[in-house]
Amino acid sequence: HIPFRSGRCAPVLTVRKEERSLPGQSATHIVSILTRLGSTVPGGKVHAIFRRMNLFADRLDTAVTLLNMKHDCAQKIAFSDLVTQGMLDQRIDHRSIYEFCAPPKPVTDCKIPTAPRWTSQKRHKGKKTQIRYLDGQTCVMRDSVSQSTAGTLTTRQILTDPTRNIRLKYLGATLVESRVAYGDGIVEKTAFAGAVPLYRTRRENGALIDIVDFTLGQRFNDEIAHRQALAETHFPEDCIVFIDGLTSTHLCGPIQAQQVMFLHGDHRDPQGKIASRSKVMIETFRGDAIVTATQAHKHRVEADMQLAAPIRVIPHYTDIRSTGHDNRADICTVSRLDLTWKPIHQCIEAFRRIMHLVPECNYLIYGRGVDEARLQQLIDHYNCGDRVILMGHTDAPERVFSGALLSLAPTMTEGFGLAILEALTCDCPVISYDVDYGPREMIHPGINGELVAPGDLDAISQAILKVHADQLRYAAACRDMVQGYSFDAYRARYYNLIDDLIGTRARFDISAKDVRAEVLRALDSVPARDKDRLIDLYIHLSEAQNDIAGMYHGFHRKHVLHPNNPAPLTRCIWLSRRLGKQQECLTYLDRLRRRFPNRHATLMKRNPAFLELVDAAGVVR
Repeated sequence: HIPFRSGRCAPVLTVRKEERSLPGQSATHIVSILTRLGSTVPGGKVHAIFRRMNLFADRLDTAVTLLNMKHDCAQKIAFSDLVTQGMLDQRIDHRSIYEFCAPPKPVTDCKIPTAPRWTSQKRHKGKKTQIRYLDGQTCVMRDSVSQSTAGTLTTRQILTDPTRNIRLKYLGATLVESRVAYGDGIVEKTAFAGAVPLYRTRRENGALIDIVDFTLGQRFNDEIAHRQALAETHFPEDCIVFIDGLTSTHLCGPIQAQQVMFLHGDHRDPQGKIASRSKVMIETFRGDAIVTATQAHKHRVEADMQLAAPIRVIPHYTDIRSTGHDNRADICTVSRLDLTWKPIHQCIEAFRRIMHLVPECNYLIYGRGVDEARLQQLIDHYNCGDRVILMGHTDAPERVFSGALLSLAPTMTEGFGLAILEALTCDCPVISYDVDYGPREMIHPGINGELVAPGDLDAISQAILKVHADQLRYAAACRDMVQGYSFDAYRARYYNLIDDLIGTRARFDISAKDVRAEVLRALDSVPARDKDRLIDLYIHLSEAQNDIAGMYHGFHRKHVLHPNNPAPLTRCIWLSRRLGKQQECLTYLDRLRRRFPNRHATLMKRNPAFLELVDAAGVVR
């Protein structure tokens, strides 16, 4: 799937000449933005994104692109690994934002390092194939070759320049990246697409010096500013973009396509307090929809913030099924081992206190993460390694949950909690912390699990004993709760969201006889993000026709759209006065006085005519 690329064509939205797709062009293009791919990326959130992308790949006449913030061989191999493992549908396209937003034929004078002259070569086969290229007796170049799911990975080192360490990386025969290190700590990296250089970064001892973008012909000293410039210039407008979490929200403004933000819960800290920076990003999001996975999350966000986009609730689903174990024996946890967000060490402490009361039951912990060593140290410290065991990663959570008496799911904040849903689906009661958002929505205390205060070790211990003593009753209630989290319901909700977004796209006919009337028609259906552009066009057309009434109408709509901006309000004051609309002028003046007193005082001081108008109307200044 090759993304359709276009420049910005402000202020017109979509030009309608014919109501049909061009040959070979998909009716819908969906883009999901991820910062990076790899084993260090948190699992639950990313797996939810992958499931959504696979769902869209199955939708008729839909192209799906996974957009990366990084551009290198490692990201391309990581994507290919995910496809090979069946995590991502093979119909999904993968691009870095630098490839996605590059013009078809960038112009550059960047010089690509070329291979030196050589006369013979020597090979050594091992885990990687090493190839030495010789010019006579001198080694002038060296290749390290290995196989990956994305093709042959070749790292080439050119040895002919004693002042520079030059390395090139290829996938197959395609150059993807180059690295040139100088002896003074300066390192230059160049990214390539189709062997064409896209941009070059320079760093000194790891600190960024600058970025030169060959496609834009510009220099930047900030990576975010670079990506924003690319998105503003070349990001296609005829697609639907999913923004997950807050790491890529800096692109929301520059991107003019329809946008959906999915809130996972990472906008709150481990104490549940929303970060001020996150609050600003969410409140200023001018996209078409915000999606949460739970009703509890929706209600909390609506109570805590002033949102410009509507919220839709689309819960995740699980496709695992109980394997039907009759002899459930142990307690389990399936989680990322990150104690800041998942304080599993507290569960170990709580289990240790009461493990003598459940001698037939062990505590098995599945997962990988940065704090795996710390957990093992704790287990060794208490000498309970025969009862508390780190099991490593599992690819079969259904077998784990189906064989467990209950699951412990300690978490400080949770957008949804897929592991909780998977456990309940396998008739495994769950004990979790009473935090936002998923645990409160899926766990009903005393019925299918228990909720305890974060860090209350005695409460965790008592909850374990309570569920253990009445496990069959708790297990019997698990399946009833998960009925609403089916794949069919999940698919219907997302497909309805896409259909609704497509239905609200403004179809602007540039060939209309009355373009201003066409603008007003389109204004009735476009989201707030696009109203600005259409209103600007309406004002421009009215000014060109010397239509003061039209300009007044346009600035009035601009003021309604931006009530906290004094500029449109001031223009409404002047235009209403010119039109003889004295009552409207007085209303606007009073609004300016109340909202922007300094601006009001300056206006009245410089324009005595407004003082006379106010005095004549008997209005208190």
